[in-house]
Amino acid sequence: MKFKSSAAAFLLVSACVPATPIVSDYNGASVKIQISQLANQDEAKASALSEAQRICARTGKRAEPASTRTVADYTSELLFLCL
Repeated sequence: MKFKSSAAAFLLVSACVPATPIVSDYNGASVKIQISQLANQDEAKASALSEAQRICARTGKRAEPASTRTVADYTSELLFLCL
């Protein structure tokens, strides 16, 4: 019974995690954006792509997804190339 209540609490908390992307690196040719793995992944990836598009557009380029990796507990880093 204790496990069920813990699982339910985890699901409720994960539903509340915002899908706010965090820019961790930009060098003119690529953008790295971190997102929470606890957030809704479709929403988080869409937000990250939108942020990458905004940043790459400053130099007249478009953002193209390149790779994803786990960088810390519950955090993914998405790499976008500015082409």
